[in-house]
Amino acid sequence: MFGLNFELILLGIPGVIVAITLHEWAKSMTAYKLGDKNVKSAGRLAPNPFKHMDILGFFFKVMWGFGWGQPVKLNPFSYKDRKTALVTVFSVAFLANILIGILFAIASTLWFNQFWMDFFQSELHFRIWQVLRLAAVANVSLALLSFVPIYPLSGSFLLNAVAPKASLKMASIEKIAQLILAFFIILGGAAQSFGWLAHRFLSVFMATLFS
Repeated sequence: MFGLNFELILLGIPGVIVAITLHEWAKSMTAYKLGDKNVKSAGRLAPNPFKHMDILGFFFKVMWGFGWGQPVKLNPFSYKDRKTALVTVFSVAFLANILIGILFAIASTLWFNQFWMDFFQSELHFRIWQVLRLAAVANVSLALLSFVPIYPLSGSFLLNAVAPKASLKMASIEKIAQLILAFFIILGGAAQSFGWLAHRFLSVFMATLFS
């Protein structure tokens, strides 16, 4: 909490905006394609960051690497097969963040390979590389943390789809779980855990791709 690097925080903002917007927009578009018209009336079909951002979730993601977007209010009665639909909505959002994270990682690697000699002469090239790398980590980490089954994270919707009884039990302790999660985030545990996982995933993938 007290070792924040505000320079890196600023450089990470573009990636956070892309990650959250893409995640929530992908969920909205998938839900709409499956027959849920509520997302259209809520204005969630446009890839407009202001439609998908949650102020507190954005702040947490920027400051501590663990955050969320404005939850998409799904209508479970819109789907012929509710369980399959909710799992599909979750899966598309997860895969969208993984895919864009990989693309950012590839872009950062290509940029590094092209301009690494200029890093010593031009700070701009180095900063662009940092923005691309941070965007890759932001997207992959958001995809991974979406499995956490605590509202407003996407994992709560997934849990509700695959295990309704467990979801009800989680809902009964939701406030306590959210409070514990908030302390875990602020103390840096979430960023270290999911940031490390995102870095490991990208490192292995890029090493395989460019080997």
